[in-house]
Amino acid sequence: MKKLLLLLLLTSSSIFAQKLTKEQLIDKMSDVGCECASKQEVTKDNMEMTLGLCILEAINKYEKDVEKYYGKNIITNDKKMEELGYDIGLKMGAKCPDVFMAMLGDDSGDEEAVMEDEPDAMISGKLTEIKSEQFMTFSVKETSGKMNQFILLSSFENAFLLTDKVLKTNDSLEVYYYELELFDAKLSKFVTYKVVTDIIKK
Repeated sequence: MKKLLLLLLLTSSSIFAQKLTKEQLIDKMSDVGCECASKQEVTKDNMEMTLGLCILEAINKYEKDVEKYYGKNIITNDKKMEELGYDIGLKMGAKCPDVFMAMLGDDSGDEEAVMEDEPDAMISGKLTEIKSEQFMTFSVKETSGKMNQFILLSSFENAFLLTDKVLKTNDSLEVYYYELELFDAKLSKFVTYKVVTDIIKK
């Protein structure tokens, strides 16, 4: 009888054990990655190796959940490792951008100080597309025909226009933004993103 009760207890525990969603997994793994990278002296030269080691540390910590969403033996699967690296890298870029800024060179701090004194850039045009994936992005077409893509990384007063789906295709907008280089793990290089700071619907 005791064996039966023990078996039932173990079975119920495994059934009701909480599992992370894919989004929660990436969020937690990016925390591990940021903490790991912040302890290292990351440079352009050792960047790839350091980030790789930090991602491996995160994989070891959440091995079962990684296996659930990315399959077994992910370390030997280049395609899956690239996908996981991209997901974690993008999240880390938003959570600990200072780690990535440190990789840009010794003079990056001076450049950042100059940027703080400069007003946000602005473009006006019509909304063409909104995408809601791990991060929300949207595209605006200027009257000249030039397309601009923006990424929503932080909250601001009019962010609800995007998050609450108030804006519709062809709405006329003024978009204020700054440019930020984030590491794209899929491309293995830094990519410049336009980060939105305010939106005004005309």
